[in-house]
Amino acid sequence: MTKSLIAVAILSASCLAQAADDRGAFIIAAYGDSTTAGVMSSGGKNIITPGNEMAYLQKLLQSKYGSEIEVKNHGVPGAQAAELLYNKGKEDPSGWTERMANSDAKLILLNYAINDARHFYFKDKNAHLESPEEYGRIMTALVKEAKAHNKLVVLQEPNPICGKVERWNVWPYVYQLNEVAKAQGVPIVKQWTAIKAQRNWQSAMSPDCIHPSETLYQQKAQQTFDVISANFGKQLSQPGS
Repeated sequence: MTKSLIAVAILSASCLAQAADDRGAFIIAAYGDSTTAGVMSSGGKNIITPGNEMAYLQKLLQSKYGSEIEVKNHGVPGAQAAELLYNKGKEDPSGWTERMANSDAKLILLNYAINDARHFYFKDKNAHLESPEEYGRIMTALVKEAKAHNKLVVLQEPNPICGKVERWNVWPYVYQLNEVAKAQGVPIVKQWTAIKAQRNWQSAMSPDCIHPSETLYQQKAQQTFDVISANFGKQLSQPGS
């Protein structure tokens, strides 16, 4: 075999191996707010901690199912669900439709509610105001569109908040999210419920009482891992299928 043919053979093998790796990947795309991004308050400032929920979730999943599992963190501090469905104040689902059509993710995680409640409480003029019922409608639309593009979907309750920010009244949004999960037949991670059940759970929050500590982010990751594994363990075990 000539040197040129050997080079071609090596290159072809490399390309085939890369293609096989791409086909074998199981991508999870996580959409949400600052608690998805991994924000913590520290020393009076907000930082994004490397020890966030999605980073730890990826470690847990890879430990059980292999290195082909990847969690892509699309969390945006300050984000609310409406931003995925509205464009410049007008209902325009094309952005989310296009995102789902072009997404390489097999599973979509959705974590919104805290900012949705905050904007509605303050009646912020520069935000799409989401009552709990409007939030439920938006989350339903997001789930339906993801499913229409053959995505698996998992919803996440927000973590509870404490102190002065409790007046934002997030609970009705948690209730609506559970109603969406039931109506659409998708799993939900009961973060709010599980954390609230812990004695003195407030001590596991960052000083701002909005964002979790790293320890609580790890707990959230474990709860999300448990729900994903219980519902989609077979798919995770066969990422190329």
